[in-house]
Amino acid sequence: VAARALQGKSHSTVIMTATPITTKPADLWNMGLLLGLPQFKDTVQLKTMNRELSAAQRRDRKAQREAGVEGSILRAVFVGNQNPEAAQEEYLPVMKTWMGRMREWFAPVIILRTVDSTDNMGNKILGLLPYHDHSLKIKLLDWEMENLRNIARGYLDECPIVGMSKNFYVEFRRSILHPHMNSTDERSWTKPKSWEEWDTSPNTKSMKLDVLAMLLKYHLESDGRQPLMMDESGRNLVPNPAFAAGNTSPDEPDRIIVFSAFVTSNQAIVDILDLHGIRVLELNGQTPMNKRKGILDEFRSSARTDGVRVLILSGVGMVGLNLACANIMVVMDTLWSEQDDRQLRGRIYRHPQAKEVHVYRAIALKTADVFLNNISFSKGAMHEAFIGADKEFRKGSDYL
Repeated sequence: VAARALQGKSHSTVIMTATPITTKPADLWNMGLLLGLPQFKDTVQLKTMNRELSAAQRRDRKAQREAGVEGSILRAVFVGNQNPEAAQEEYLPVMKTWMGRMREWFAPVIILRTVDSTDNMGNKILGLLPYHDHSLKIKLLDWEMENLRNIARGYLDECPIVGMSKNFYVEFRRSILHPHMNSTDERSWTKPKSWEEWDTSPNTKSMKLDVLAMLLKYHLESDGRQPLMMDESGRNLVPNPAFAAGNTSPDEPDRIIVFSAFVTSNQAIVDILDLHGIRVLELNGQTPMNKRKGILDEFRSSARTDGVRVLILSGVGMVGLNLACANIMVVMDTLWSEQDDRQLRGRIYRHPQAKEVHVYRAIALKTADVFLNNISFSKGAMHEAFIGADKEFRKGSDYL
C-alpha cells in the first residue's frame, strides 16, 4: 500500500533488490505489479498460479504421508543421501514453470548483475580476485556415528514423518559437531583438561572440532599458506596440490570467520581452540548491541603478532556486515538455503577485499551434512529459475 501511494507522487519507478528471490513466486508477481508491467495486472493469471502451486504442495504433503517410514525425508537426512523411496516432488516443476513465465515478462526491463557480470570489454565489473570453495569431507569416529544412529532410531520410531519439526534438525545436527552438544543425565560438554586428554581419551574427541582446530592453527601460523584438503582417510588435512601458496598483503594479515549455526555449540569450539592457544571473538544474536561495535573493531584491527584474528559468527552476519578484512571462512554447519549461503560468503567476498577468498565447508560423511549440502544448493532453484535466462539475454543484460 505504501509503495503504491509513493508511486502516485513519483515520475518513475525502479525496483531494486540486493536479496535474491528466496520466498515465493507471489512476491515476484507483486514486484511486477508495482512496476506496472501489463502481464502482472491479470488477476486471473495470478489466481491460476496460486491455485496450481497450492495444489502441488498439497499433493506433495499427501505423498509424504503415504510414503511412510521408507519414504521419509528423515532417512535421507540421517544417512546423508537422497532417499530413492521418497515421493517425487511436484511443487518444484510447477514453480519453475511459473518463474520461467515471469522471467520472460520481466526480461525487457531487467538489469542483471552478478559477481560474474562483465563490461563491454569482457572484464568483470566486480573487480575482485576469485573465491574458492573447499569441501572438507570428514569421516567421523565410530563413537560419533553410533551416537547419530541412536538419535536417528529414536526419531524414526517415534515419528517417521517429522520433516516439519525442528527438534530432529537441532539435536541431530548439533551432535555432528560433538555428541555431547546434547546434554543428558549421563553426559554433557566439559572442556578437556589438555590436548592430550582430548586426543587420547575414549569417547572424547570429535573429528569436526579436531579438523577445525588443525585448520585454524595452520592458517594462523603464517599468511598466504597453501589451502588444505582432506586426505583419503577423511581424518587428516594435507596441502591441496591444485593451489599454491601466496595471496599475501603487506598491510593486512589473514583473518578467519568461523560460521556456527548454533550459538549453544560455540562454547565447545572456543574450548577446543583454546587448547591450541587460539583466541577467538564471538558475535551472535545474543550479543548486546552496545558490544557489537567493539568486537568488530577489535577483529578488524587485529595484527599478525597481536590481536584476535578468528571471529565466530552465529545467528547474525547473513546480511549487512562488511567483513572484507577476513579472507578465510570455515562453514561448520551447512545452511538450508543457497541464498543464505551466498549472503554469508558475501560478508568477506566484497569490496574492499584485496585477497583471494577461501571458503572451507566441514562436511561429515554419511550424515545430514551431505544431504543438506546438496539440497541447500537445490533450494536456489527459485532464484535460478528467474535469473537463468537464455545465454543471449544474460549476455545482453550484463552489458546494459
